[in-house]
Amino acid sequence: MIDKKAYALSDVQLKRYEKLDAEYMQMYTDPDNCIPKFIMPVKGTFNPTWEEMLSDKEVMLKYHLEKHIPHMEVGDDCVLYARVDFGTCVVANAFGCDVFYPVNNLPCAKDHVVKTREQIYSLEIPDIDSAPYRKVKEWTEYFVKNLPEGYHMMMSDIQGPFNNAHLVRGTDIFYDMYDDIEAFDKLMEVVTDATIEYAKAQRQWMGTKEGWQYDWSALWKGNARISNCSLHMIGRDLYIDHVMKHDIKLIEKMNGARMHYCGTAKNVIEEMAKIPHITGIDYDSLLHDIEETMDNVPKDLTLLQSLSLSSDTAKKILSSKTWPFKKRNVIFSLRGPMTVEEGKDLYRRFRKIAEN
Repeated sequence: MIDKKAYALSDVQLKRYEKLDAEYMQMYTDPDNCIPKFIMPVKGTFNPTWEEMLSDKEVMLKYHLEKHIPHMEVGDDCVLYARVDFGTCVVANAFGCDVFYPVNNLPCAKDHVVKTREQIYSLEIPDIDSAPYRKVKEWTEYFVKNLPEGYHMMMSDIQGPFNNAHLVRGTDIFYDMYDDIEAFDKLMEVVTDATIEYAKAQRQWMGTKEGWQYDWSALWKGNARISNCSLHMIGRDLYIDHVMKHDIKLIEKMNGARMHYCGTAKNVIEEMAKIPHITGIDYDSLLHDIEETMDNVPKDLTLLQSLSLSSDTAKKILSSKTWPFKKRNVIFSLRGPMTVEEGKDLYRRFRKIAEN
């Protein structure tokens, strides 16, 4: 049984995280004057295997609570959150895909339930009471009940319309885009609606404040995150012509959402940024120019990117006395690992420059 008192925050800590939330909210209300955020890659001392976490909700919750202790010691910009994490395959599993459990890793889809284009037309939205969703609900309710004051729930992975459709259909989905666009659109329509239904159900289970979400160590405007990893396999034009409308629908139905894009295609991020009610984008800074992206993406979106200390961007920041870029709403997640003492020193240096 989780001892909530062992993780209770002091009044000083509670006020500090309330202030941090306000700073994240300022990224949307006053992006020109907000302070860039930095999350240090410090690691906790309680590190169970994925097999241990996936078989025991108490172990998974304890892991999330323990991993924030070094962040509190560093004093960086990581918010306090916990997440029920069953990997990328929950929606696919609800559709009927089998699950594969790699050694000490998150579960993933083992096969693809839609073998032929003809099967697409009989595909139905999974019942929200299906076994994969029931387990997420049960564990979420346990987390909510046992979270100490000041901690928040992060949504379990919903993936996104195209990612989930890729898992359900397999690589044949890329042939469908050329050979039978009607079948592709039908598949995307059903999977998009299923993803929306699952996302809305999770918001209810978590009892989360409408309009905001704790996600990937930060506080974001919006009510969901779309993961668009499978866009690696298509370019900008195919995204605009056949996938983007489904992202638009999910973001509209969720009253705002942010996007994860780990692909390399040029100008896809800029196209995503045009979607109404999109609230933010995270991307891999090794694959895209940070300064160019900060210049091209409007300031009503918050940006998050990883940052290596060996990168030109990190060197430029740390060698400056004042912030070397245009002030805007940007979050840097440092690559690691590093000790608490290293994290304290580095965060202090980054923060001092960001404030000038």
